[in-house]
Amino acid sequence: MASRGFLAAGYKYIQVDCGWGARDDSRNASTGAINVDTAAFPNGLQPISQLARSKGFIWSMYSDAGVRMCDAVSPSPVAGSLGHEAADAAFFASLDTQYLKYDNCYADGPAASQNAPKTARTDFPTRFGAMWKALQNVGISGMLVCQWGTPYSSPTGLEGPNDWTGGISTSFRLADDIVTGFSNVYRIYNEAVHIAKSGLIGPGHFADADLLEVGNPGMTFDEQATHFAFWAMVKSALMISTDVTALPTQTVALLQNSDLIAINQDAAGKPITLVQRFTNDHDVWIGDLSNGDKAVLVVDLSNKTRTLSVDFSILGIASASLKNLLDASTATGVSSYSKSVNAHGSLALRLSSIKSATASAPTIRWSEAEAGVPGNGAAKASCSGCSGGSKVGNLGGSSNGTLTLSNIVTSQASQSVRFDYINGEVGFAFGTAENERLASVSVNGKAPVTVSFPLSGYNWDKDVYANYLVQLSGFSTTGTNTIEISGSGSGYAPDIDRVGVVA
Repeated sequence: MASRGFLAAGYKYIQVDCGWGARDDSRNASTGAINVDTAAFPNGLQPISQLARSKGFIWSMYSDAGVRMCDAVSPSPVAGSLGHEAADAAFFASLDTQYLKYDNCYADGPAASQNAPKTARTDFPTRFGAMWKALQNVGISGMLVCQWGTPYSSPTGLEGPNDWTGGISTSFRLADDIVTGFSNVYRIYNEAVHIAKSGLIGPGHFADADLLEVGNPGMTFDEQATHFAFWAMVKSALMISTDVTALPTQTVALLQNSDLIAINQDAAGKPITLVQRFTNDHDVWIGDLSNGDKAVLVVDLSNKTRTLSVDFSILGIASASLKNLLDASTATGVSSYSKSVNAHGSLALRLSSIKSATASAPTIRWSEAEAGVPGNGAAKASCSGCSGGSKVGNLGGSSNGTLTLSNIVTSQASQSVRFDYINGEVGFAFGTAENERLASVSVNGKAPVTVSFPLSGYNWDKDVYANYLVQLSGFSTTGTNTIEISGSGSGYAPDIDRVGVVA
């Protein structure tokens, strides 16, 4: 890490993950702390911590808010910290630890069936809060709540980790574990959409997207570059999880990209947020930087080699100077940018000398979902977070539920239509879920288009994603219009609160 330049590039933390504890569920008879696996670490962890710190690194540790740690073997033979927080925190402090990754396995017991609970729970704040308090008592200031984006069942309903981890951690895992392949990056990416939009992320409360897969098998280099750029711009921790001694020069250069690391470490700590998704084509993201610059990420979703473009008007920008952070090319005073990229490639840009666009916001004419006509089993339901107190759900599925909105009047034949919707179907690792629901949307009976609606939160009663932009065409500007929404294939569409068009 040091000799290949990673320390100098900013990678300061050495993280020991699961696997360090004794494999007989044992604890030190004197201190009560988890014993170290002496087969793996004959001299314990202190010499490794000392070596890392002597080279200028910061030492960090791992444990679990359960009776056993997560482990490659199930059931795990390694003790967790639940009920022993003070003893384990004291041990971590003896290693000069400054940061703890705190996991969520075996919360209810040591059986294999209790390994990784993914259902909503009521005990997250108390279990994780106990370790946070113990760490503060011994001077350890950093902790990652690693509960995989599993909802918390609070007294007021389901909440995500961005809602409840403030004050008992410095960061939280926004989604389940990353595994190989770009589809897993996309799953986490879709779960980050609403979290970045929440306004709750920043210094002292960062969203962690999990380890970097850069350098590991399963993705092309271009996919790895998009993965790295997104992690950097959404302000996730950048934690390498590969053999750095075996990395080719190109991958080292990506991981040490000083421009992307600078955005990741920007003092404002603000993540990029989604501007608009053009389903199966590309996404556009933007975020504020502390000096007034903007970070922009445009991601190919077509999975094809193509020219990827962004018109700055979609960002509310008339012109800007830019630097492409993946190839170091620059441009001055431009109003758009295009470049050829490979499948799942991206444009990672830093905009400066920005001149804002002066166009006024359009007037939006809204149609409430409950005022429409549900069909084929679609149904109206109460919704405390919805604009009119109701929504329409059960769209799509085996009955192909539909919602038809009529008498829509607009001045634009083609436009970005606003959708307020709820998608609380959280997908986890080792499955096929990508944390999006697909809908078929048709204007005036014309051929439907498929629209991706990423996760909006965890609570189907209140977690509304407002003003989600969907590019649609085929509207009449002289008469009334209809919009029909259904599922795509046999899947369910999101629940719909309301739909808005330009008046």
